[in-house]
Amino acid sequence: MRAIFAAVVMLQALITGDCLLCEKCLSTGTTQCSGIFKQCPPDVTHCVKGLKNGTVGDNVAVIAFKDCLNPSAQASCGREFYFQNSLFSLRISTTCCDSDFCNGGDVEVPALDRTPSGYKCDECFSDQSSDPCTPTGEVQCTGEQNTCNSFSRKAVIPGDTLKSYSLKGCATPDYCEIFDQMAPQVYGHELLCEHAKRL
Repeated sequence: MRAIFAAVVMLQALITGDCLLCEKCLSTGTTQCSGIFKQCPPDVTHCVKGLKNGTVGDNVAVIAFKDCLNPSAQASCGREFYFQNSLFSLRISTTCCDSDFCNGGDVEVPALDRTPSGYKCDECFSDQSSDPCTPTGEVQCTGEQNTCNSFSRKAVIPGDTLKSYSLKGCATPDYCEIFDQMAPQVYGHELLCEHAKRL
């Protein structure tokens, strides 16, 4: 059935123009998804697949996704978006490609590097208020994290509903640069990044 559908989509692409064909799916609670092939809008040049992993305390939410890549998010291709403190973490990994059907197959994410990076940041977390939280301690950064991040506003994180959040912790170097392209739904956020402190 899937082969027939792919053939129909390819025929449609030949008839309607030279638009990219990408697999589209979204699956919660698993690291893999499979779906239909979709003809992308004419301005789309890449397909994307990836994984969102959000953790609040002991609750872990994983979302696998594949789709046409929004052209405004192209700078996020192949980059990892990772924030952490002792109560909350958000990791989004993507890979992009630029040919028909290229985002099929397994979603592959590099292993998380937990090696201490030699940096530290103030930390705090609240899901009750969007006012900036007061630091409750410090967290050691890991992997490529060398940036301290402060975020406050309403957001939807993987596996949860819209809430007010305020948090501080360690982040990857380009966290603020690519936040709007990779983050879950965020509304009127205040986002600050600064170089982390040496241990």
